[in-house]
Amino acid sequence: MKSVYAELKPELDAAYHRVMESGWFVLGKEVEAFESEYAAFCGTRHCIGLANGLEALEMVLRAWDIGPGDEVIVPSNTYIATWLAVTAVGATVVPVEPTPAGPNIDPDRIEAALTPRTKAIMPVHLYGEPADMDAIVALAAKRGIRVVEDVAQAQGARVRGRRVGALGDAGAHSFFPSKNIGAFGDGGAVTTDDPRLADRLRTMRNYGSKVKYVNLERGFNSRLDELQAAFLRAKLPRLDAWNERRRRIAARYDDRLAGIPGLGLPRVPKWAEPVWHLYVVRT
Repeated sequence: MKSVYAELKPELDAAYHRVMESGWFVLGKEVEAFESEYAAFCGTRHCIGLANGLEALEMVLRAWDIGPGDEVIVPSNTYIATWLAVTAVGATVVPVEPTPAGPNIDPDRIEAALTPRTKAIMPVHLYGEPADMDAIVALAAKRGIRVVEDVAQAQGARVRGRRVGALGDAGAHSFFPSKNIGAFGDGGAVTTDDPRLADRLRTMRNYGSKVKYVNLERGFNSRLDELQAAFLRAKLPRLDAWNERRRRIAARYDDRLAGIPGLGLPRVPKWAEPVWHLYVVRT
């Protein structure tokens, strides 16, 4: 984070002073502007800024009324937050193994794991490598199941030219400081084209309220801070360039690690454009 601050010091300092001078720190113009800019970046109609990535996943499931007695397909190979979102709503986690060639969930194994109780599939674009969303979305559409992408490690990655976070019914994003685009603290968001989902999430994030002291449903205190939104706005224009730098580094790894006995390098499908949050090898 020190190097990022050094690179963007004028923009980040300006963002800080802009928020301080406004006197507005929760759900103001910075959040509204970032939501618009990040939705445009991802290619969705809506972005809802939230407190963190875990709550982004959980709130999508709650907004879809998924709960006890329901099942959610998740990768067996993922960070624990993916599973915690499912258990938080009382649903049952159904883990599915990755493809033989990579780290992400296997669409063929998803189909074998579906039951009448399956209500959602939660693919994770692990390490910044996109999951096979065309196959997953087609399967979900055939069975009437919703798809929420976990984009925590993959902001800016593409599948056949389209950015992740815009491929399922919703995308859940984390802006933890170590992510490809990170806040200076916690932050999260949901992207979607569904206006009803977006409207419900905006209500849920603010104690279930659209109007102060009028609470329509069980809600959360899960709002992206103005200050973090301002910092993210300063960083977003650099994200594509930062991701391209990661690709160049990954290409050097490919070149210099090739041919080492017993070392399995990442194998990227032709339809995928990863952003290399991590470069993970098999031994």
